[in-house]
Amino acid sequence: MEKYVVIGNPIRHSLSPAMQNRIFQELGMNAEYNSVLIEEDTFEAEVKKLMDSGVRGFNITTPFKERILPFLDELEDLAAASGAVNTVLRKDGKWYGFNTDGKGYLEGLEEIRSITKDDSILITGAGGASKAIYLALKSHTDAKITVANRTTEKAIEMTKDNDNHHAMTLEQAEKELADFTIIIQTTSIGLEASKNKSPISLSNLTKGTICSDIIYNPAETAFLKEAKKNGAITQNGLPMFVNQGALAFEIWTGIKPERSLMKEAVLEQLGGN
Repeated sequence: MEKYVVIGNPIRHSLSPAMQNRIFQELGMNAEYNSVLIEEDTFEAEVKKLMDSGVRGFNITTPFKERILPFLDELEDLAAASGAVNTVLRKDGKWYGFNTDGKGYLEGLEEIRSITKDDSILITGAGGASKAIYLALKSHTDAKITVANRTTEKAIEMTKDNDNHHAMTLEQAEKELADFTIIIQTTSIGLEASKNKSPISLSNLTKGTICSDIIYNPAETAFLKEAKKNGAITQNGLPMFVNQGALAFEIWTGIKPERSLMKEAVLEQLGGN
């Protein structure tokens, strides 16, 4: 049996096993997918143990998308450019790293509407997922992009090579919020440990702004609740989650999975939300 896992901390919220196992079962494949909690202070030892266990591939979620890099033999271009990996494949004795977050996110965002050069996009957070989304947007649109982070060093590094891209603090972003047409929340704020918190106040939001959170569980974070209250068009992380998972499945198996079945499996776990 082929074994796949997702690693992270926290990991209890992850519905990747339900989603990927649904497709394995549908296709009649002799494979299983599980979640593995890895402690931050013993990451190196636990990852080595995992990679020696016979696993064929795995996903990486917060906070290990950057820490996994030294353990891999080769990176595809987007993973190398973003400095973050969310999908790993073992092939011919080597470990290959990929990043499906950016493409998966972009496909989901454009379910709402196409992005145009007239958009002004704010990304909150400057971690691994943020980098992948930023690079996907950068290659896809000439729209103005601003990255806001609690400290600006990472945001400055991300945006330094483009005159139409900018970095600022979250406090600055709050003051200028009315200028943005799309706001993308990429931090882990809103997960179980901080489910009543939002990384940014949305009191200055312009009605009709698209507000997107990459978190899908809970289905509506504090960020999205406030956005909806202020008249925004909202989207949680479910489209990105399904899309990035489908892209990972294809990397592992060479098969394009039925995304509607993957979404159905996740929604069943979320209680139909």
